[in-house]
Amino acid sequence: GVWDNVGAVEFEDSRNKVHPIANKRKADWSGHEKRAQHVDCFGRDFNMEEVVVNFANVGYTFGNKVLQLKQFNWEGVRRCLLVLTKDMQLKVTGVIPENFWGLDGCSQPVPIPNDIWKMCQSVEETPRICGRNHQSADDEMTIKCAYRRACRFMDNDNYKEWIVQLQDPKARTWLQNHKELVHMKYFFDQGRGTFDVLSGNMPLTALATNDQTVEKRNLCRLGRG
Repeated sequence: GVWDNVGAVEFEDSRNKVHPIANKRKADWSGHEKRAQHVDCFGRDFNMEEVVVNFANVGYTFGNKVLQLKQFNWEGVRRCLLVLTKDMQLKVTGVIPENFWGLDGCSQPVPIPNDIWKMCQSVEETPRICGRNHQSADDEMTIKCAYRRACRFMDNDNYKEWIVQLQDPKARTWLQNHKELVHMKYFFDQGRGTFDVLSGNMPLTALATNDQTVEKRNLCRLGRG
């Protein structure tokens, strides 16, 4: 089956396995982003220890990139959560369409698995709304959940249209000012099946203050804070 032919990894369920990068020191992840205090455009402290994750985006990316199937798989969400909650010590709020069922490993479609529930602070279910105006309701909900928490969100979609078309003026202003700081990206290693975060190389202060003057050629001389 497909789980036996992806790179050098035997794609067993990760629920009872040590994550491939679980032996990293906690200090590797905690770093400056948890120590520094920055405020958003409304004067609120950024909550850098929490993240809102679009589960649909993560699960479909895993199924497409790693399993090479155009199907959602809960195992991708599970691997994502193991890194975020165990290695990076982040609190996670999930976003998923309501009454969602998906494959879990090689199993038949199932609702949200219990171990995924337990790794989250909450799982917010997006109402299933008809009409082209709400085709990306889970994206909108991901942004708004992050805005209300003044925290980051994770999704590999670029969200360019939301910077312009998000109807809530405060949430739109927040996204326009802080997208580069709060929008986390990720990837799955297709050969190994592992999940990792794309953190970038721009200092946190420059992102938090939306400083456009920082140039790539000067990054090696700047601090990480």
